[in-house]
Amino acid sequence: MPELIRLAPWLALIGAAGLVVGIVALIFGLLSLAAARRLRRRLDHLLRGGQATDVETLLHEQWQALREAQGGVASAAARLDGVEAIQRHSLQRVGVVRYNAFPGAGAELSFSVALLDASDDGVVITGLYGREETRIYAKPVASGASRYPLSEEERAAIGAAIDSKHEVHAV
Repeated sequence: MPELIRLAPWLALIGAAGLVVGIVALIFGLLSLAAARRLRRRLDHLLRGGQATDVETLLHEQWQALREAQGGVASAAARLDGVEAIQRHSLQRVGVVRYNAFPGAGAELSFSVALLDASDDGVVITGLYGREETRIYAKPVASGASRYPLSEEERAAIGAAIDSKHEVHAV
């Protein structure tokens, strides 16, 4: 028995150390449990939006959605290429010149209008206003020039259209 009395302080110290280790382990266990609950809530929140019941299914669904979106983007890009091809041949540039074609006819009622696409192809329309009559002419334009003789005003309208870059100018 005397030997037990000599070991008693050591046994008390070992018991106290074991108690401290146990309390620390309990605290870590409670913290881990709280972290696991937070993680589970986040996972439940993530899975709630779709049909998935686990992360693997969710990732598979997202991968398929991404592939469908890529197909949609490719389709939209192809359609955009088609629209851009059409747009290059649409009316993009306009130039207007107003002037008096005949002496005594005021208010600059005669005009030349150039309507061109991105390649400077199109038409120049000229209206000549006189007191007795009005005449209108149209001449084709290819690459900013016409195979028909152009008046100074028609050349000015074509030049204004080429310089306009999508804006309407009056010279």
